[in-house]
Amino acid sequence: MIKRALGLFWVIIILYFIFVHPAIIYYSTVHYSDLANRSSSTAIFYLILSITLWTGIFLLALYMIYKYSFQAQRNIGYISKHGKKISAEIIESKTLGSISSKFERRSVIMEFDNLRGTTVWHTMEINDSKPAQKRFETGNTIYLWVDETFRKLPYIVLDGIQTRINYRLYVAWLMFAVLVTGYFLYAYSLENHRYGWRFMEIGHPLIVSPFVIYGIILLIWLIFFKLLGKGGGFIAGKDLLRLKFAGLKTMAKIVKTEQTGTYINENPQFRFTLEYADSSGKIHQVTLTRIVPLIKLQTIQQKEREIFYLQEDPENIAFAEDINSIA
Repeated sequence: MIKRALGLFWVIIILYFIFVHPAIIYYSTVHYSDLANRSSSTAIFYLILSITLWTGIFLLALYMIYKYSFQAQRNIGYISKHGKKISAEIIESKTLGSISSKFERRSVIMEFDNLRGTTVWHTMEINDSKPAQKRFETGNTIYLWVDETFRKLPYIVLDGIQTRINYRLYVAWLMFAVLVTGYFLYAYSLENHRYGWRFMEIGHPLIVSPFVIYGIILLIWLIFFKLLGKGGGFIAGKDLLRLKFAGLKTMAKIVKTEQTGTYINENPQFRFTLEYADSSGKIHQVTLTRIVPLIKLQTIQQKEREIFYLQEDPENIAFAEDINSIA
């Protein structure tokens, strides 16, 4: 409940800065007395810029919805037929709540040997359509299908899964497009003062709001895929799953540990230089940067750490504790 409330709070804050704040600033400072002196060609440029920015947002949003609906559904069907089947034992199972009278949501922790024979843990949230059968109780065996190429999202599929498309996302996308289009028409009727689109300027919400959206997307990309990205303290879902389901486990010698000076939520970031031998005996030296929680600072004193690595990509590694701690 607290996590959901916190998520809703941040959604409201982000929406405020995207839509409400630019409008407050613009409409509290705008003057229309000089519309006759403004360049019509400049106004058309700003109009085209605004339409282009919003079109890019609509297309990106539509692609993401399609990727996680129709495309994911096709991929699930493919993985269920052509993927590698893995047997997993449920070592912990708990109910998260009921979705409806027929569906129960459960969190399941399972243990299994991955594609390379390495024992790992994996957490999965499951919508159980037949809770009376107790298929997902502790001690039971379930089966997973794995895309060995890790090219088809969602990469890992529960055996016997049934899928359906959530059309509400498409309805939300359509409503958003209608609202933005409606605002274009509303702004024109309210602000043109018989001078057409000459009221358009760089500070108009129709331009500022999409710029803010692009800025937020860029900020997220910089934080999670550059600052904290591969080797920076955050492992993208695909990279993590590849290491978990196709990685080999070995001990690595910590050659050097140094603090980078970066802090995330007051937790320091460290750069580890590790040396390990792969299954063929070849020695690799790899740099791994991770955020270390304050309660785990004592781990940086260790001389050796257990790691996972990919045989076909030995530079791609992760600490074993990170592999088993992330779903």
